[in-house]
Amino acid sequence: MTAPPKQRGRPRGFDRDEALESAIRLFWSRGYEATSISDLTQAMDITPPSLYAAFGDKKRLFLEAVERYEQETGCFARRALTSEPTAELAIRRLLLDAAKSFTDPKNPKGCLIALGATNCAIESTDIFEALAERRRTAENSVRARIAAGQKAGELSDNADIDALTGMVTATRYGLAIKARDGAPRTRLRRIVEQLMMMWPRREERSTHHRRA
Repeated sequence: MTAPPKQRGRPRGFDRDEALESAIRLFWSRGYEATSISDLTQAMDITPPSLYAAFGDKKRLFLEAVERYEQETGCFARRALTSEPTAELAIRRLLLDAAKSFTDPKNPKGCLIALGATNCAIESTDIFEALAERRRTAENSVRARIAAGQKAGELSDNADIDALTGMVTATRYGLAIKARDGAPRTRLRRIVEQLMMMWPRREERSTHHRRA
């Protein structure tokens, strides 16, 4: 009988998912640029060689953290845009769920996608662009949902889809900044409700006009 081949290297002495979760929370609270390898290894409770062996480098670790964040904490957006019967209800839920997520007392305040790379150095412009691309993708999803509402006859004839999409997106990421600055959830919800009062819904024609 042939003996089984020996595994090369020492077995990993830490839980990779737990370490990644610690990295997510650190990047989320401090941002990419302000987080050092030393900060990461301390938070993740691993050595620098283990970090590089398991995750590559700081940039690849950050991008993996962003991916996990979007799949888990940030997945409220996808649910909101696909679960509600009208564009108005979908956008309202999107923004209210954002306010809830950004102020969750169990997590850092704000949004990793919105605030994780706001002060990148020149050598980290690829990180900024990676997050910008994710924000553009998110904005396109919002636009597609609003456009579907317009096609279904939910919006007024003079509704500007691009401007409305921009307003919703600016509000969503503005909520992240307000949350990071300490605004309570109740205040963020009031902002959302005020915005939704301006939603360009199609008004029902009067009985007189329908009969005419």
